[in-house]
Formats: sequence, structure tokens, C-alpha cells
Amino acid sequence: MRIGLLISEFNDKKECDICLGADRAARDLGAELIIFPGKYIVTDKTFDKEDPYLYQHQAVYDYSIDADFDGFIVDIDKIGHKAAILKKEAFLKQFGKKPLITVTETEGFECVASDKDTSDIELGYLAVEQILGKITGNNVKARRSEIEDFTVDKYRETIKKISEVSDIIINNKCNDDFEIGALKFIKSGIENYEMYILEEPVEYSLKKGWKIPKLCKKLFSIHDGKPDSTVNSKDMKISEVFNETGISGTKVIRNFFYERNQLGFFIIDFTDDLRVGYYDDILTNCIVAGSRNGYLENRLNNAERELAECQEEIARDGSVLDHIGDKDYLTDLPNRRGFFAKAYDLLKEHFREGTYAVVAYIDMDSLKNINAIHGHDEGDHAVIRVAQILNEVFGDKSVCGRIRGDEFAVLQVTEEEDKAEILRIEMARQNNKLLMDNTKYLNHLIYSICEFDYEESLSLREMLKETDDNLKNMRRMETLNK
Repeated sequence: MRIGLLISEFNDKKECDICLGADRAARDLGAELIIFPGKYIVTDKTFDKEDPYLYQHQAVYDYSIDADFDGFIVDIDKIGHKAAILKKEAFLKQFGKKPLITVTETEGFECVASDKDTSDIELGYLAVEQILGKITGNNVKARRSEIEDFTVDKYRETIKKISEVSDIIINNKCNDDFEIGALKFIKSGIENYEMYILEEPVEYSLKKGWKIPKLCKKLFSIHDGKPDSTVNSKDMKISEVFNETGISGTKVIRNFFYERNQLGFFIIDFTDDLRVGYYDDILTNCIVAGSRNGYLENRLNNAERELAECQEEIARDGSVLDHIGDKDYLTDLPNRRGFFAKAYDLLKEHFREGTYAVVAYIDMDSLKNINAIHGHDEGDHAVIRVAQILNEVFGDKSVCGRIRGDEFAVLQVTEEEDKAEILRIEMARQNNKLLMDNTKYLNHLIYSICEFDYEESLSLREMLKETDDNLKNMRRMETLNK
């Protein structure tokens, strides 16, 4: 039997004691217990500007939904202490018809049967016994065993472990050799640990939520104090991670992220270290910091590669004047250089809290054929016509530029939410009209229009990349449909 125990955090002594009792009961009754500490439900109304990515922790709860669990125990009172009743109900309903009990009374859901004098450790025992009874239809009883007090020596040992592990992760002493990293973890006292990365970073925002990707990869793992040399070899389904893990007994899963991007998660065994309230948080924060360093290093490498490509492109391009000036000679719009200069200025002056950035990429899919069949004069006329349409659709408060021979980019900052959808409708109308303008050839546009909420860390390059990726997907769909 596999049971999920969803709590807020180990920093809360009540939560920690519930986990201690649940762990003892699960081990005695032969059940597998997996603990999901995800802080609490964060909403727009409970958003903390001083810790703007606190909500990212709650993503860990989502890993339990599609995985193979027989039942759940949820401390919805702690998890939802800042959320409205409807939010708490929606949280519980996402588990569907799987057996579920709550630690505290919640209308419409079964609660652990206990009395006011029941200790938190005993509450953990009762929760496991009752969820197993609900799953199997049989009454089960775990043997109670004494839980020793946490000693000063154990406290010091845990602090030492935290210090050593943080030094390994943050200072990247693994040197990208994960076996060496595993050995260093073992030396610091970590005996069971598995780190997984998602197939690609996934954005998670409060407004739009996030969608768990289907695949992940195990980066490195330690089982019973020994490194696993078979990791990093294959993708696995996230829904089957708990079937594949080599860590036995009670486990804890935590996610890690960088700003709005979920990067992965790790699984550790439930040990006495977690009774030092901040051990779990510090370990997670160290991994987040290490991931951030790796993420930034990758972005730096990508930026250097893009710079080299741009230099090569400029070296090949015969249109020297286009790179020296900031205006496209044909359309009178900003060229690539002019577009970026004006776009950065627009964002700096107007993109702030409560506004939205709308970014568009427009590709003249037919320009090469027009030039080849009807000549460059006719091609120039088609380009000018598209520039006129973009000015009509996006208006003079936008920055519109011809960034390549057959590509345009547009940036608009607006206080109107969902403005992108209005612009998509108008672009579709103008695109149909453009197709009817000339009977000699088709002047066909493929375009992508994306809208972005204000984020202090959000860059123009990131917005353009997402819009360009969307355009590439649309090109592929166009190709498949031909």
C-alpha cells in the first residue's frame, strides 16, 4: 500500500510530530509512506511581495495526483490556513475518488477520528491506521513504540551535515561529475537521496498555474550509502517515479525551481534530521541555489553562443547599412537594431505592475516565392503592404520593426488584459483580407502573438524567445497540414 501524506512544513512541530507517528505506523503495518511538504496554498490575495516565489513550493503536491497512490492523508487546515474555503475544497477534490482523510475536520470530507487529548504523534498513528482501513475495509492497529527525544549531539550532527551539503551544492564541488557528487553527499552523511530534473524547465505562475511534464531524468542517486552508477541514462515517466525509486521506507519529496520555472524535484528518506525544523528548508534552498547557479550558467553559455551567431550573421550579411542605421530603408520601420533599441526603451518607461507586454512575430511565408516568380519589385510591394497592415493592427503606440527580410516583430505595452486575443482576431481578419488583395500571388502571413504579465525579472529576450518558439511550432503545423 502506498500512502501520500500532504503537510505544510517540518518547521511546524505539530506537522513534524504527525509525520513521526505516521512513519512508525506505516513501517509497522508494511505501508509505504511518502510525505509532501509544500508550505501552503498561495493565492493572489495571499501573495507575498517580499518572497514572490514562495508559491512555487506548493507545486510538489501536484506530483501525487497522477502517481500510483492507494490513499491520502491531508492536513488541509495547515496547508490551506491562508486560503478561502472554496480553494481548500478544490484542493481536496483534485484527488478524485481515491480514499482520502483529513487531519482536521473539513466539511464534506472524512476526518481522522480522535479526541481533544490526542497527541500529534498519536494523530499520525491514527491517520495511517484509518486510511489503511478505508482502503482495505479492515480494521488495522499499529504497535506503538517510544519515540526518543532529539539529543544535543544529534542536533549538532544535523547542523554539520547541513553545512557540508550546502558547501557541496552551492560551490558546485561535484564538477558536473555526479558520481563524485554522490560520494561527497555520502561523506557528509546523506545515505538515501535521488535528484530528478524535468525534461525542460516549466513555467509556473499564480495566474496560469503550470502543467507537469510527462518525463523526467534521474540526475544522480544514493541508496543505503552507495552511489547508483546507472542513473542519468534514460527518461522516465513522472507518474511512475515512485514505482522506480530505490529508497525504501518513508520518503520525503521536495521540488526545486528558479523564479517562475520549475526545474525538478528530489526524494530523501525520512530521518531524524527532519526533526531539526529548518533542515528540510535549508537542504531545499541549497538545491534551489545550486540549480539557480547552473541555470544562470546555461543562460550565459546560450547568450555567448547567440552573440557569436549574430556576429557571424553580420559578417555574412551584405546589407551593411542596415546594421549601421536603425531604420529599414524599404518600409521606414525600425530595422533589427532600431527595434531592439525602441523596444527596450518602451519596456523601461511603461512596463510595470498592472501592465501587460504583448509580443508578436510575423513571418511572410510567401516572400521567397513572390521574389522568385514575380521579381523583387513585386516582393518589395508585398513587404510594404504587410508593414501597413501591422501599423493598422497594432497602432502607433507599439514598436514595430522589420528584423529580417521576411520577418517582423512587434512590442506593445498595455493595461488591457487579454489584449493579445483581440489582436489575434484582428490579425486573422487582416490576413484573410491580404490574401484577397492580389490575384497574381498569395501574400500569406504566419504569426504568433503572446501576452506576458509584468515580472520584474522578465526580459525582452525571454519574451521574444517564447513568442519565436510558438511561431516555430505554428510553422511546423503549417508544414504538416500542406
